[in-house]
Amino acid sequence: MKKSAENVKNTRGDGIDRYLGDIKSRIDSGIGSPVGYPYEKERLLLRAIRTGDGDTARRLLNEILGCIFFSCAYDTDSIKLRALELTVLMSRAALDGGADESLLSHMNRKYIFDFFRLESIDDICLSLTKMLGDFSGEVLGIFEAKHSAVISKVVSFIRGNYMHKITLEDTAEAVSLSASHLSRIFKEEMHTSFNAFLSDIRIEKSKLLLLSGDFSIAEISGLVGFSDQSYFNKVFRKNTGMTPKRFREANGEKEGVNVDFR
Repeated sequence: MKKSAENVKNTRGDGIDRYLGDIKSRIDSGIGSPVGYPYEKERLLLRAIRTGDGDTARRLLNEILGCIFFSCAYDTDSIKLRALELTVLMSRAALDGGADESLLSHMNRKYIFDFFRLESIDDICLSLTKMLGDFSGEVLGIFEAKHSAVISKVVSFIRGNYMHKITLEDTAEAVSLSASHLSRIFKEEMHTSFNAFLSDIRIEKSKLLLLSGDFSIAEISGLVGFSDQSYFNKVFRKNTGMTPKRFREANGEKEGVNVDFR
């Protein structure tokens, strides 16, 4: 049993250790009374699983387990019943989040079969924490795949429309997302903001136009989506450390530069 207890300590985090230590001392000393089941925390736990938020889900599971252990006074049979109910709910939440039904069914059979053979509270904790990690991991993987597909569409939209006056809201509408949600997942995936990425695309295109020598700086400003030349100069300088004019002078005009506007 010592090995499994150490594993529990490593996987469930400081939260459950704190709860268990506090609850055990209160039970042993007869302090306090059984607490009600934390249905609000359960609701938040299921929402975290549905959205693949593993960190929040683990924290809430720790808190719920603490309440279960205290209310059941370390009666392992009662704890198992409560935990089994929680298992079913977590499974359904993962299914709602888009996890594969056949995979969840297989996982459920394995966990439930093993669950009834558990004897210690440490092993029950370990099983539930492992189960939670698998469920939320399945959902998180789906969310990441969906995000990657959406971001790919967003990048294509920007590259195809940077020369126009496009906004975050325009782009979000094009990929059927809210602007706030798109802003968040874009930064998570691309490690830069939507506006910064759009500016980078515009500046890179403007560099090619400056080298081609076919257009004035005022014309280039409009061709890459800037409505104001002074703002274009400001963004260009921030991006490259020099003005468009200085960039053209420093690099010289190149014959045969092919400018792809897409």
